[in-house]
Amino acid sequence: MKRNNFKFIFGFALLAVMASCSEDDDATKERIVKSVVTADMTTFNVTEGDVATVTLTIDKPLNVRSDFKLELVGGTGSFRDYAVDGDETVLDDGYGIIGHKVTFPAYASTSTFDITPLLDYFPEGAETLIFRLYPMANSTALVNANSETITLNVANGTLNEVQMELNWAGTTNSFGNIVDMEYVGDDGVSHSFADFDFDLIVLGPANIFTGATGAQPEFAKIASTRPDGFYDVVIDLWDTTGAATPAKKINFKPMLTISKPGVWVEVMDLSGIWSSDDLGSGSGPAADIWAGYVQKAGTTFTLFDTLDVQLQTGRTAPKKLPAFNRNK
Repeated sequence: MKRNNFKFIFGFALLAVMASCSEDDDATKERIVKSVVTADMTTFNVTEGDVATVTLTIDKPLNVRSDFKLELVGGTGSFRDYAVDGDETVLDDGYGIIGHKVTFPAYASTSTFDITPLLDYFPEGAETLIFRLYPMANSTALVNANSETITLNVANGTLNEVQMELNWAGTTNSFGNIVDMEYVGDDGVSHSFADFDFDLIVLGPANIFTGATGAQPEFAKIASTRPDGFYDVVIDLWDTTGAATPAKKINFKPMLTISKPGVWVEVMDLSGIWSSDDLGSGSGPAADIWAGYVQKAGTTFTLFDTLDVQLQTGRTAPKKLPAFNRNK
């Protein structure tokens, strides 16, 4: 009798454990059913500079955020042809190849993010940007299969102004992020080329306006509202004394881009004009050069070099820079 009672008790306990496991399995299955986000639109027809806003709706709001990645996977455009209001991914952050992080906030029912095709310098035809949106990082929610692919059909944009950019320190690393170029100082430590200070100066028929802010890169523009006439473009090495002394001499390689966006663009290589041995105009002899000039006639802008040749590389010329206040 005792032996039979033991068998009965053991059998009952086994059934109870099996029932408990079955309940746990059901609860686990219920727990792993994830929320799903759906985009209100997946195809946009825009012009460079327009904003494409994607609105995501989640079927079951969560008490934690949901992480996604927006990745360019096709089309004729490139990664630097657009901007997203989410952080750019970097090497070793677990997000794979370069893209953008998109976050859906905790407790929210809807959330938006913007994709903006940049109104760049280059005259070009229509482009297509094809993106994939998918869970990443904490992966607390999924993306509706019909919302995974987002397509932007982008028409070329133009502006009736001239934009200029002077870059002497920015470069693109192997992953695709824009970073500062670095040099080794006589202290044995790496320093940014942005510690050296160049200025971009435009001398107009009525006044002087500048990209002389201490930033890298520097920007300036000739707006459509400016009076007609000739606009001289001057590049000035303002200061090298604020940077750490290089372990060996550096020959600077500034690049000046001048463009009527979407119409024409010219890149001037100003390598070999300045070195780290120069003090700069702020501390030593004048170190400015005349790079060329723009003629404005209504909404027509024409770029010339210092030899009056249209759209050519600038060079040093005997132009004296007048005194003016810099925005530093």
